[in-house]
Amino acid sequence: MREEAVVSTQSTGDLVRLELLSRGKSCSDALRAALADVAIGGEVVSDCCESVGKVAAHFPTVSEADSVLVHEVCSAVSDRAAMLAAAGVVAIWKKRGKVPFVAAVDGSVFIKHSTFASKMRETIALLGCNVTLEIATD
Repeated sequence: MREEAVVSTQSTGDLVRLELLSRGKSCSDALRAALADVAIGGEVVSDCCESVGKVAAHFPTVSEADSVLVHEVCSAVSDRAAMLAAAGVVAIWKKRGKVPFVAAVDGSVFIKHSTFASKMRETIALLGCNVTLEIATD
């Protein structure tokens, strides 16, 4: 499944910039630098999804309002990506005749992101699907 690519750190930073523009705000130099740093490591996006305070911890020069925006966009992007990935799993389950199965999941977003796995499982359950997600081990 490739749906989790939409939660990548680079695309999240781009979405934050676009959201600022759509709200008629310019991207401050501090936030621009912070968003450039976001592309360095996925743990930053994961932390930013957890709380506004963690955004501020990563980027102390960014305003509180910008930290809230980063948190909101990171959460929205990661939740949407998890729901899309879950929808793909549900589609496979339906194609297989709704027979329960275990789906092996491989990917750093699923493993390291603070809410991705739980959001996928929640969405799968919400859609009434009988699939268990387990981390693939090679």
